[in-house]
Amino acid sequence: MDWSWHVAIETRTPSGDATLGAELAAVVIEASEILGRRIQPPGAHSPGEAKRLLTQLWDDAVATLSDTTAGADIQRTTALLARIRATEADLAASDAAGSATHLRMAAQAIARLHGARGVDDLLRRAAEAMGAMGFDRALVSTTEGQRWHLHTMFVVDDEPWADAIIAAGRESSPTLDGHLVESDIVQRARPGLVFDVQHNPRVIRPLVEMTRCSSYAVAPLTMNGTVVGLVHGDYYFQRREADATARAMLAVFAAGLGHALTGASLLDGVTALRTGFDRLAGSVDASPSPVETPALSTRELDVVELLAAGRANRQIARELAISEATVKTHITHILRKLGAANRAEAVAYWLRGTVVR
Repeated sequence: MDWSWHVAIETRTPSGDATLGAELAAVVIEASEILGRRIQPPGAHSPGEAKRLLTQLWDDAVATLSDTTAGADIQRTTALLARIRATEADLAASDAAGSATHLRMAAQAIARLHGARGVDDLLRRAAEAMGAMGFDRALVSTTEGQRWHLHTMFVVDDEPWADAIIAAGRESSPTLDGHLVESDIVQRARPGLVFDVQHNPRVIRPLVEMTRCSSYAVAPLTMNGTVVGLVHGDYYFQRREADATARAMLAVFAAGLGHALTGASLLDGVTALRTGFDRLAGSVDASPSPVETPALSTRELDVVELLAAGRANRQIARELAISEATVKTHITHILRKLGAANRAEAVAYWLRGTVVR
């Protein structure tokens, strides 16, 4: 019997392990010969399909041994069963290693968000960080009720296309009124996968036509238990479908981004409050000029701004790439220069605009 068709089998598994891919292909050939029929190999990037195939091969091989009329080669079939079990174990180990890698990638992407100065800056950084996670294209958006605002689009090595996509999306003025898939994501506050996008009636038609997307992963962005945005990602240039791994990575990243949003929103609020103080002070022409406090150094101002944003010493140290001991020293100098009794009083001086660079 001619088994030359096997040369078309993908020799790399979804996890990228060439050795495991070759072993899986060899198991398919062996089973095809023993069972006497052509067996379709698993497709690329389909770990679930590979697992289901091995389970089916096991059941078929056991059935062959049980059928006394089949004339099975007992020794060869038994060896195939052992090989199937070994391949299943290797595939499980490879999946576990791959999961750890993907979690590490998500953690590294979240780390790229540190140092953002406000919500807008944070959301812009988030789109690029998703590109560092392996997505070819990423969309970050905000939601409020049924309103859906597309904030930032990232396309690897193609910023003009990203700008065109975001413009087309905004022009379509999407709403989360139940007609779009994203309405379900927001309502359930759970990540999802969207397939057959070009024929899916529940997508933003102008957007998907411009992106030529076939599938994507999407996850809700939550803050204080409320969905405030969405993150999307796909693998357009890699020509592969978004899968459960992509969904899981987006979910982890969205959780980290949600925590970062809390701090960024606080920083925006503090900045707005300070602006209000400045305007109020400027409107009182007859008031005496405030006594200017001793000028803080650039680093001390960085520290007091982060104090105003509610950062702890440990977080300040991480964001400024200094030790906690150095942070404490800066705070001591700040309190002494301003004549402040505590951190809150120092922040109050800063908010009144009496601290100058």
